[in-house]
Amino acid sequence: MVGDGSAEGHAYDARRTWIAKLGRRRPPSVVPAVIAFVLSVMALSPGMAFGSGGNAPAGCSSGWTTIATYGNSFVWNEPLPGLRSVSWSGSVNLREKLDSNCNVVGIRIVYAGSPGGGTLAIVGNAFASFTVQYPTPFTDYANVGTNAYGDLVAYSPTGNSAVQAHLNINARGADELFVQGPVVVSGVTAQFSLGTNLLGNTVYAQIHAGYNLCQCSTTGMFLSGSPPPPPPPPPPPPPPPTTPWGVYIHAHNDDWQLFESPESYYEYQTGHNLLFIYVTAGDAGQGQSYWSAREEAADASVQYLAGPGLQDSGATVTVCYSNPVQVCHNVWQRTYGRGTSIFMRLPDGGVQGGGFPSTNYETLAKLRDGQIGAINAVDGSTRYNGWSDLTSTLAAIIDAYAPHDSTTAIHAPDYDRTRQTTQIDICQNCPDHADHLAVADAVYVITVGAGAPWTTTVFIDYPICWADPRYPENLSPTDYALKNESFWAYNNKMKQLTGVDEYKSMPWFWENCFHRDYSRGAGTSNQPGIESVPSGTPTVSPGPSVQYARAGALAGETTFDYRSLLCGV
Repeated sequence: MVGDGSAEGHAYDARRTWIAKLGRRRPPSVVPAVIAFVLSVMALSPGMAFGSGGNAPAGCSSGWTTIATYGNSFVWNEPLPGLRSVSWSGSVNLREKLDSNCNVVGIRIVYAGSPGGGTLAIVGNAFASFTVQYPTPFTDYANVGTNAYGDLVAYSPTGNSAVQAHLNINARGADELFVQGPVVVSGVTAQFSLGTNLLGNTVYAQIHAGYNLCQCSTTGMFLSGSPPPPPPPPPPPPPPPTTPWGVYIHAHNDDWQLFESPESYYEYQTGHNLLFIYVTAGDAGQGQSYWSAREEAADASVQYLAGPGLQDSGATVTVCYSNPVQVCHNVWQRTYGRGTSIFMRLPDGGVQGGGFPSTNYETLAKLRDGQIGAINAVDGSTRYNGWSDLTSTLAAIIDAYAPHDSTTAIHAPDYDRTRQTTQIDICQNCPDHADHLAVADAVYVITVGAGAPWTTTVFIDYPICWADPRYPENLSPTDYALKNESFWAYNNKMKQLTGVDEYKSMPWFWENCFHRDYSRGAGTSNQPGIESVPSGTPTVSPGPSVQYARAGALAGETTFDYRSLLCGV
């Protein structure tokens, strides 16, 4: 409803009207005549009337029924000088609507009279207020709205300007029927609808003559009965999807193609759903045109796995977790076929984790190590306040899509620093990309560290591309082709959008990646950074690809750090 102000404001208006009209005195001879007329009509004596009610019926039938009727007629005459009087001839009814089980589904307090409504006579500058009050009636009209309840759903007469509906006199939306004198009105009715939450309590139908002239009729009515029982609880949620999920988590947009394939291809062809989580934007310190092109290129790799012609859509989604309060972050979601990609868009840290000026040198490694307290997404969509905020969100993303059980297979970079440190002459003791290792540590926290039921497999990154002799070529021609083509889908899209040809920068590096795929199951006994390479790891002679790499070094590039070419890879 829309109303005409607060209780205080509307009390002030009434007081102002009363003061303004106080000087308009009627000739003394008029008042007794009017009072005599009213009394003859009402056949009542002056005074305050308190009604007594009837009893609720023993049985019930569905629909509206009158529970009790109370006579609430009264006459109030002003003492000397006797210029004002207020009289009411009528009644007030308690009506309840019952359902087929005798539950109360509706309550109405009805001011009425016989046959077509009550009669209200106001002499002089006064008014009458009809309300329903709970838990106590008021004595000062300034407080009419404090305890007022009920929506005024119907009243009469509606064509008389003296009869006004005052709506929303308090924050509960309670209403008031207000009649301004001098006036004589017949056929007065007012129906107030109450909520069933008041059942079992006593409410008061109050007629007040004002301003503060008479608390003329206050009728207490006990609201008997019970509301309907609450609806039955909703059915239990459906069981988690039976289709397994493969979750591929890495730092950059081309990492799963290089380090976690061809597993992705085989999982998709088996009918699994795939979830790709890219933790950084892979921006390499560049702007939106670059990192958004990398997202398009990553989606091209997903399209290669799934095949052409499937529905492709993107949207911002909100991922939340509770610990103990709810924390939410926005991420970008891209869906193609049974593949869902989540782009968290955090800053690229560069190979060594130092970051870039364009993103205030914020990096995952610094967040993990406590060197910074927060990290911002490059698109300004969200801010992660601490390492635990990031890892909790990563776990929440997985849970938002995949079952929290062993049917969900997590694929992530290996967290073991020995396994991930390259040992060849041109890159002796070269660690993996700082972003790769930070993602590996984050995944460790939410999988092995948390005792999660997911099946977790961790993969070797840079050492396979450097042709570290611990990881000889091990892919068949078919698997080589699958890995190669998933990367080329990415690379071709990047060339189309930016002119950048990643493959051309270091073709031998990529070819080493395409020929190798090394992973292991992540065990609960393993700890990040301290697990050693198992004894008996084969030592092999470098293959042609390694010789190619060495050729560059022998040509005078011994001081060149090849990793500088891999920013964002």
